[in-house]
Amino acid sequence: MADDPDLLDGLARYLAERGLVAYDPTGASGDCFVELMPSAPAEAVALTIYDDRAEPDSLLAYDEPRVQVRVRGGTDPRVSRRRCQAIRSALHGLGPVVLPDSTELILAVCIQGAAASLGADENGWHEHVCNFRMEVHSPTVHRP
Repeated sequence: MADDPDLLDGLARYLAERGLVAYDPTGASGDCFVELMPSAPAEAVALTIYDDRAEPDSLLAYDEPRVQVRVRGGTDPRVSRRRCQAIRSALHGLGPVVLPDSTELILAVCIQGAAASLGADENGWHEHVCNFRMEVHSPTVHRP
């Protein structure tokens, strides 16, 4: 499979270039985080790789990691829903494209029709998610 942290970093940078998130690769500032939803700020986005159900083909040089976009938006649920929908819109159907980190994204497909509510966290901050199936060029010694 493609180097997952690079895919997430590439997606974060892509979204930042479009003004949808503020991404700092060091994690010291911004509001977009890789594989982490910190306790603050109230408005934040977390990108995470999860369950890669597709068995990689030994002959085709691509993998299909799943990516979850989790958006927190404060006490008004419309904030996280709208931002999650904007990110969904930016990614759904994207490809082929080389992401800012050099990941070759063949296609990104949202596997749900709209941002799904997770309800409010312990701070009363609402969260929404959308999940994607990514097709990523992933050559290996035996899959050029």
